[in-house]
Amino acid sequence: MTGNAPPFGVWPGAVEFEAGQRLLMELTHWTPPGGVVSVYLAIDPGDRGEGWRIELRDQLEDVDEAAARRVLERFPSDTPTHGRTHIGFLEVDGEAREVWETVQVALQRTEVVQRRRPYVTPLMRILDDGWPVGVVVVALERVRMLEWVLGEITELDGWEIELPDLDWQERKSPQRNPQAGGTGTTASGRDQHAQRLEHNRDRFLKQAGELVAAQHGDRPWRRIIVIGDGDRPRLLAAGLGAKRKLVHEIRHDLIRAGAPEIGARVGEEMVHLNRTREEELVAQLEQAIGSDVGAALGLEEVLQVLGEGRARHVIFDATRSWDGDDSVPAGELMIERALATSALVTPVEGLAATALAAHGGAAALLRY
Repeated sequence: MTGNAPPFGVWPGAVEFEAGQRLLMELTHWTPPGGVVSVYLAIDPGDRGEGWRIELRDQLEDVDEAAARRVLERFPSDTPTHGRTHIGFLEVDGEAREVWETVQVALQRTEVVQRRRPYVTPLMRILDDGWPVGVVVVALERVRMLEWVLGEITELDGWEIELPDLDWQERKSPQRNPQAGGTGTTASGRDQHAQRLEHNRDRFLKQAGELVAAQHGDRPWRRIIVIGDGDRPRLLAAGLGAKRKLVHEIRHDLIRAGAPEIGARVGEEMVHLNRTREEELVAQLEQAIGSDVGAALGLEEVLQVLGEGRARHVIFDATRSWDGDDSVPAGELMIERALATSALVTPVEGLAATALAAHGGAAALLRY
């Protein structure tokens, strides 16, 4: 497939996440004769001095001059730039094809690299951290269904309970004291009404959970984040059926919040959830060592089992600089072979990367 370019156009929107995964695979096979300049531009929205422009110019000094000029033309100094991360792949010479996309997942730093093929490790990290999750915001009488992906949030659906008898009507009843005359009021009617309301609201939240599972259960969500006060998240989760195992609850009232505020809260939680997921994965690796199936430890073993098609899940330190030739560094080769053999790939950082250092920063869970 030498010289073939990946599909160019809009990628990946909130519901086209799988297209981004396909693009990742296709990029590993795109090898135009003149090579590719890969751009990962990190922009801090709070940096009014636009220091990112200086960083971008500095890094462009080490790549093809014509490609660098094309990059700078995309970010003119007199035009506002939106988005936290800009990703670009530019063919050097040849047909000068290129693909660009903007996502809201933050990068730690700007990187510009020219190699024989695209540099995809940062893209793998972005896709892994920005994996789609369902977001359900619950209140007593209202439920909102949203989806968070790659730092952006979209409202998908919503339901409200219909209670035509919300106003409780006080009724008269005979007094218990037979010596007293007339009639009096009782709390029983009020209590019964309150119980009916509570029952209906509980049933509504459970039914809303059933609607989430029925209408959106086929979406590729890694987690379902349910946000609400008290036991409302638990009540909705009860209706999710098999999807309940994906639930992560946040005790907070955001039912009247705008989508951007909800998205910001979810983004904060995703940082924690991603690091926790990576730590749990490394713990699984430690348990697999010495088991019947076992695990591959270190770069050399991981590349070997990938070549044999035995790797089920590759785990590597996303912050490490891997040795290799100029065309395919070792870290890129792990990703390429994993994608070719349908193995899962998880770049890790933080505590998980620290734990993985004992195994040379790379390991794999095996199929057999």
